[in-house]
Amino acid sequence: MSKIAFIGPLPPPLGGVEVINQSFQKIDYSCYEVTYFNTSNQNSRENKYNRFTWNSIFRELRKSKTTERFIEKVNPDVINIFITSGPSILRDLLYLKTIHKYNIPVVIHFHSKTKGEFALTPFRLKVTGYFFKKYAKKIILLSDEHFTFFSHYFGEKCCVVIENFVNYSDYDNEIEKKCSQFLFVGRLTKEKGFLDLLNAAIILKEGGIKCEFHIIGLAATKQKEKEIMDFIDNNQLREYIILYGAIFGKDKLELFKVSKYLIFPSHFENSPVVLKEAIAAKMAIVASNIQANKNILKTRENNIFFEMGNSYDLAEKIVLLLNDKGKSQAMCAESARISEYDVSIAKKKIQAVFDELITKNA
Repeated sequence: MSKIAFIGPLPPPLGGVEVINQSFQKIDYSCYEVTYFNTSNQNSRENKYNRFTWNSIFRELRKSKTTERFIEKVNPDVINIFITSGPSILRDLLYLKTIHKYNIPVVIHFHSKTKGEFALTPFRLKVTGYFFKKYAKKIILLSDEHFTFFSHYFGEKCCVVIENFVNYSDYDNEIEKKCSQFLFVGRLTKEKGFLDLLNAAIILKEGGIKCEFHIIGLAATKQKEKEIMDFIDNNQLREYIILYGAIFGKDKLELFKVSKYLIFPSHFENSPVVLKEAIAAKMAIVASNIQANKNILKTRENNIFFEMGNSYDLAEKIVLLLNDKGKSQAMCAESARISEYDVSIAKKKIQAVFDELITKNA
């Protein structure tokens, strides 16, 4: 049986690249044995976009050596490596160089935005493209928009679009049994729009509008978490903001199943898995009007956009949904009709990539 080795971060932390790496590994590959090397430091508050410190550089160099031992022990037929466009791409290019000497076909899963990150200047993209084309046979991109942007640097022939996905069966529920509560999933940071949500909660409270926001995620540091708790207490928001921390598995799925609304106020994204989880869970979605969200939602009737960073606009959209139950139900029903983000679609595409590379390398 052929072996597929996945190299990349796994939860914790609870981030898009970690979740989708784990999801790819859970696919039922009937003709492949799946193994993995976890590049995460298993820190719930780990931020993969931080710049390297001297300690982290030495840690990553040691991890590169551990990668060598992993490959020599497993001897995979194909390696799928997850790479982001933050500073960690420097480490991942070292991984690619290490892997290259084993003459094993490599698939790069480039989990990246198209602007605003370390590797995304024109010069750095040219350098990245040089190494990607040198060390990888295929490059997986997250959407047609990503393909249009990155294929200029990486080459069209080696690029393949495979959308982030979820297993719809994990999120299945009955719309009629959902509670009129809002769900937020993500890091509790300004960049993820969490502060906008807190300010919207204040506006709703002052207007006498009662609602609950159920929050999955952690702040960047314990100090930041304390500041958030102080803010919630000082503004008497305990009845509005219910914090769960970083939860996984059945507990996380249950919150998706019972919640009618997803709040997604992020200031930047690439191809957010959370939106696809909400679609699979048949939810109505309130999302910031950033391009990454529009790429997924703009042709749908399951969502309402608000101006990114505008807490007053967010509060208005929340009130609109609370006052119009018929619209909320129709939005949930529209999510239930969307099927293209299921695991079955991604499985066919990724298996075709693996089949091609294994056959050519036989």
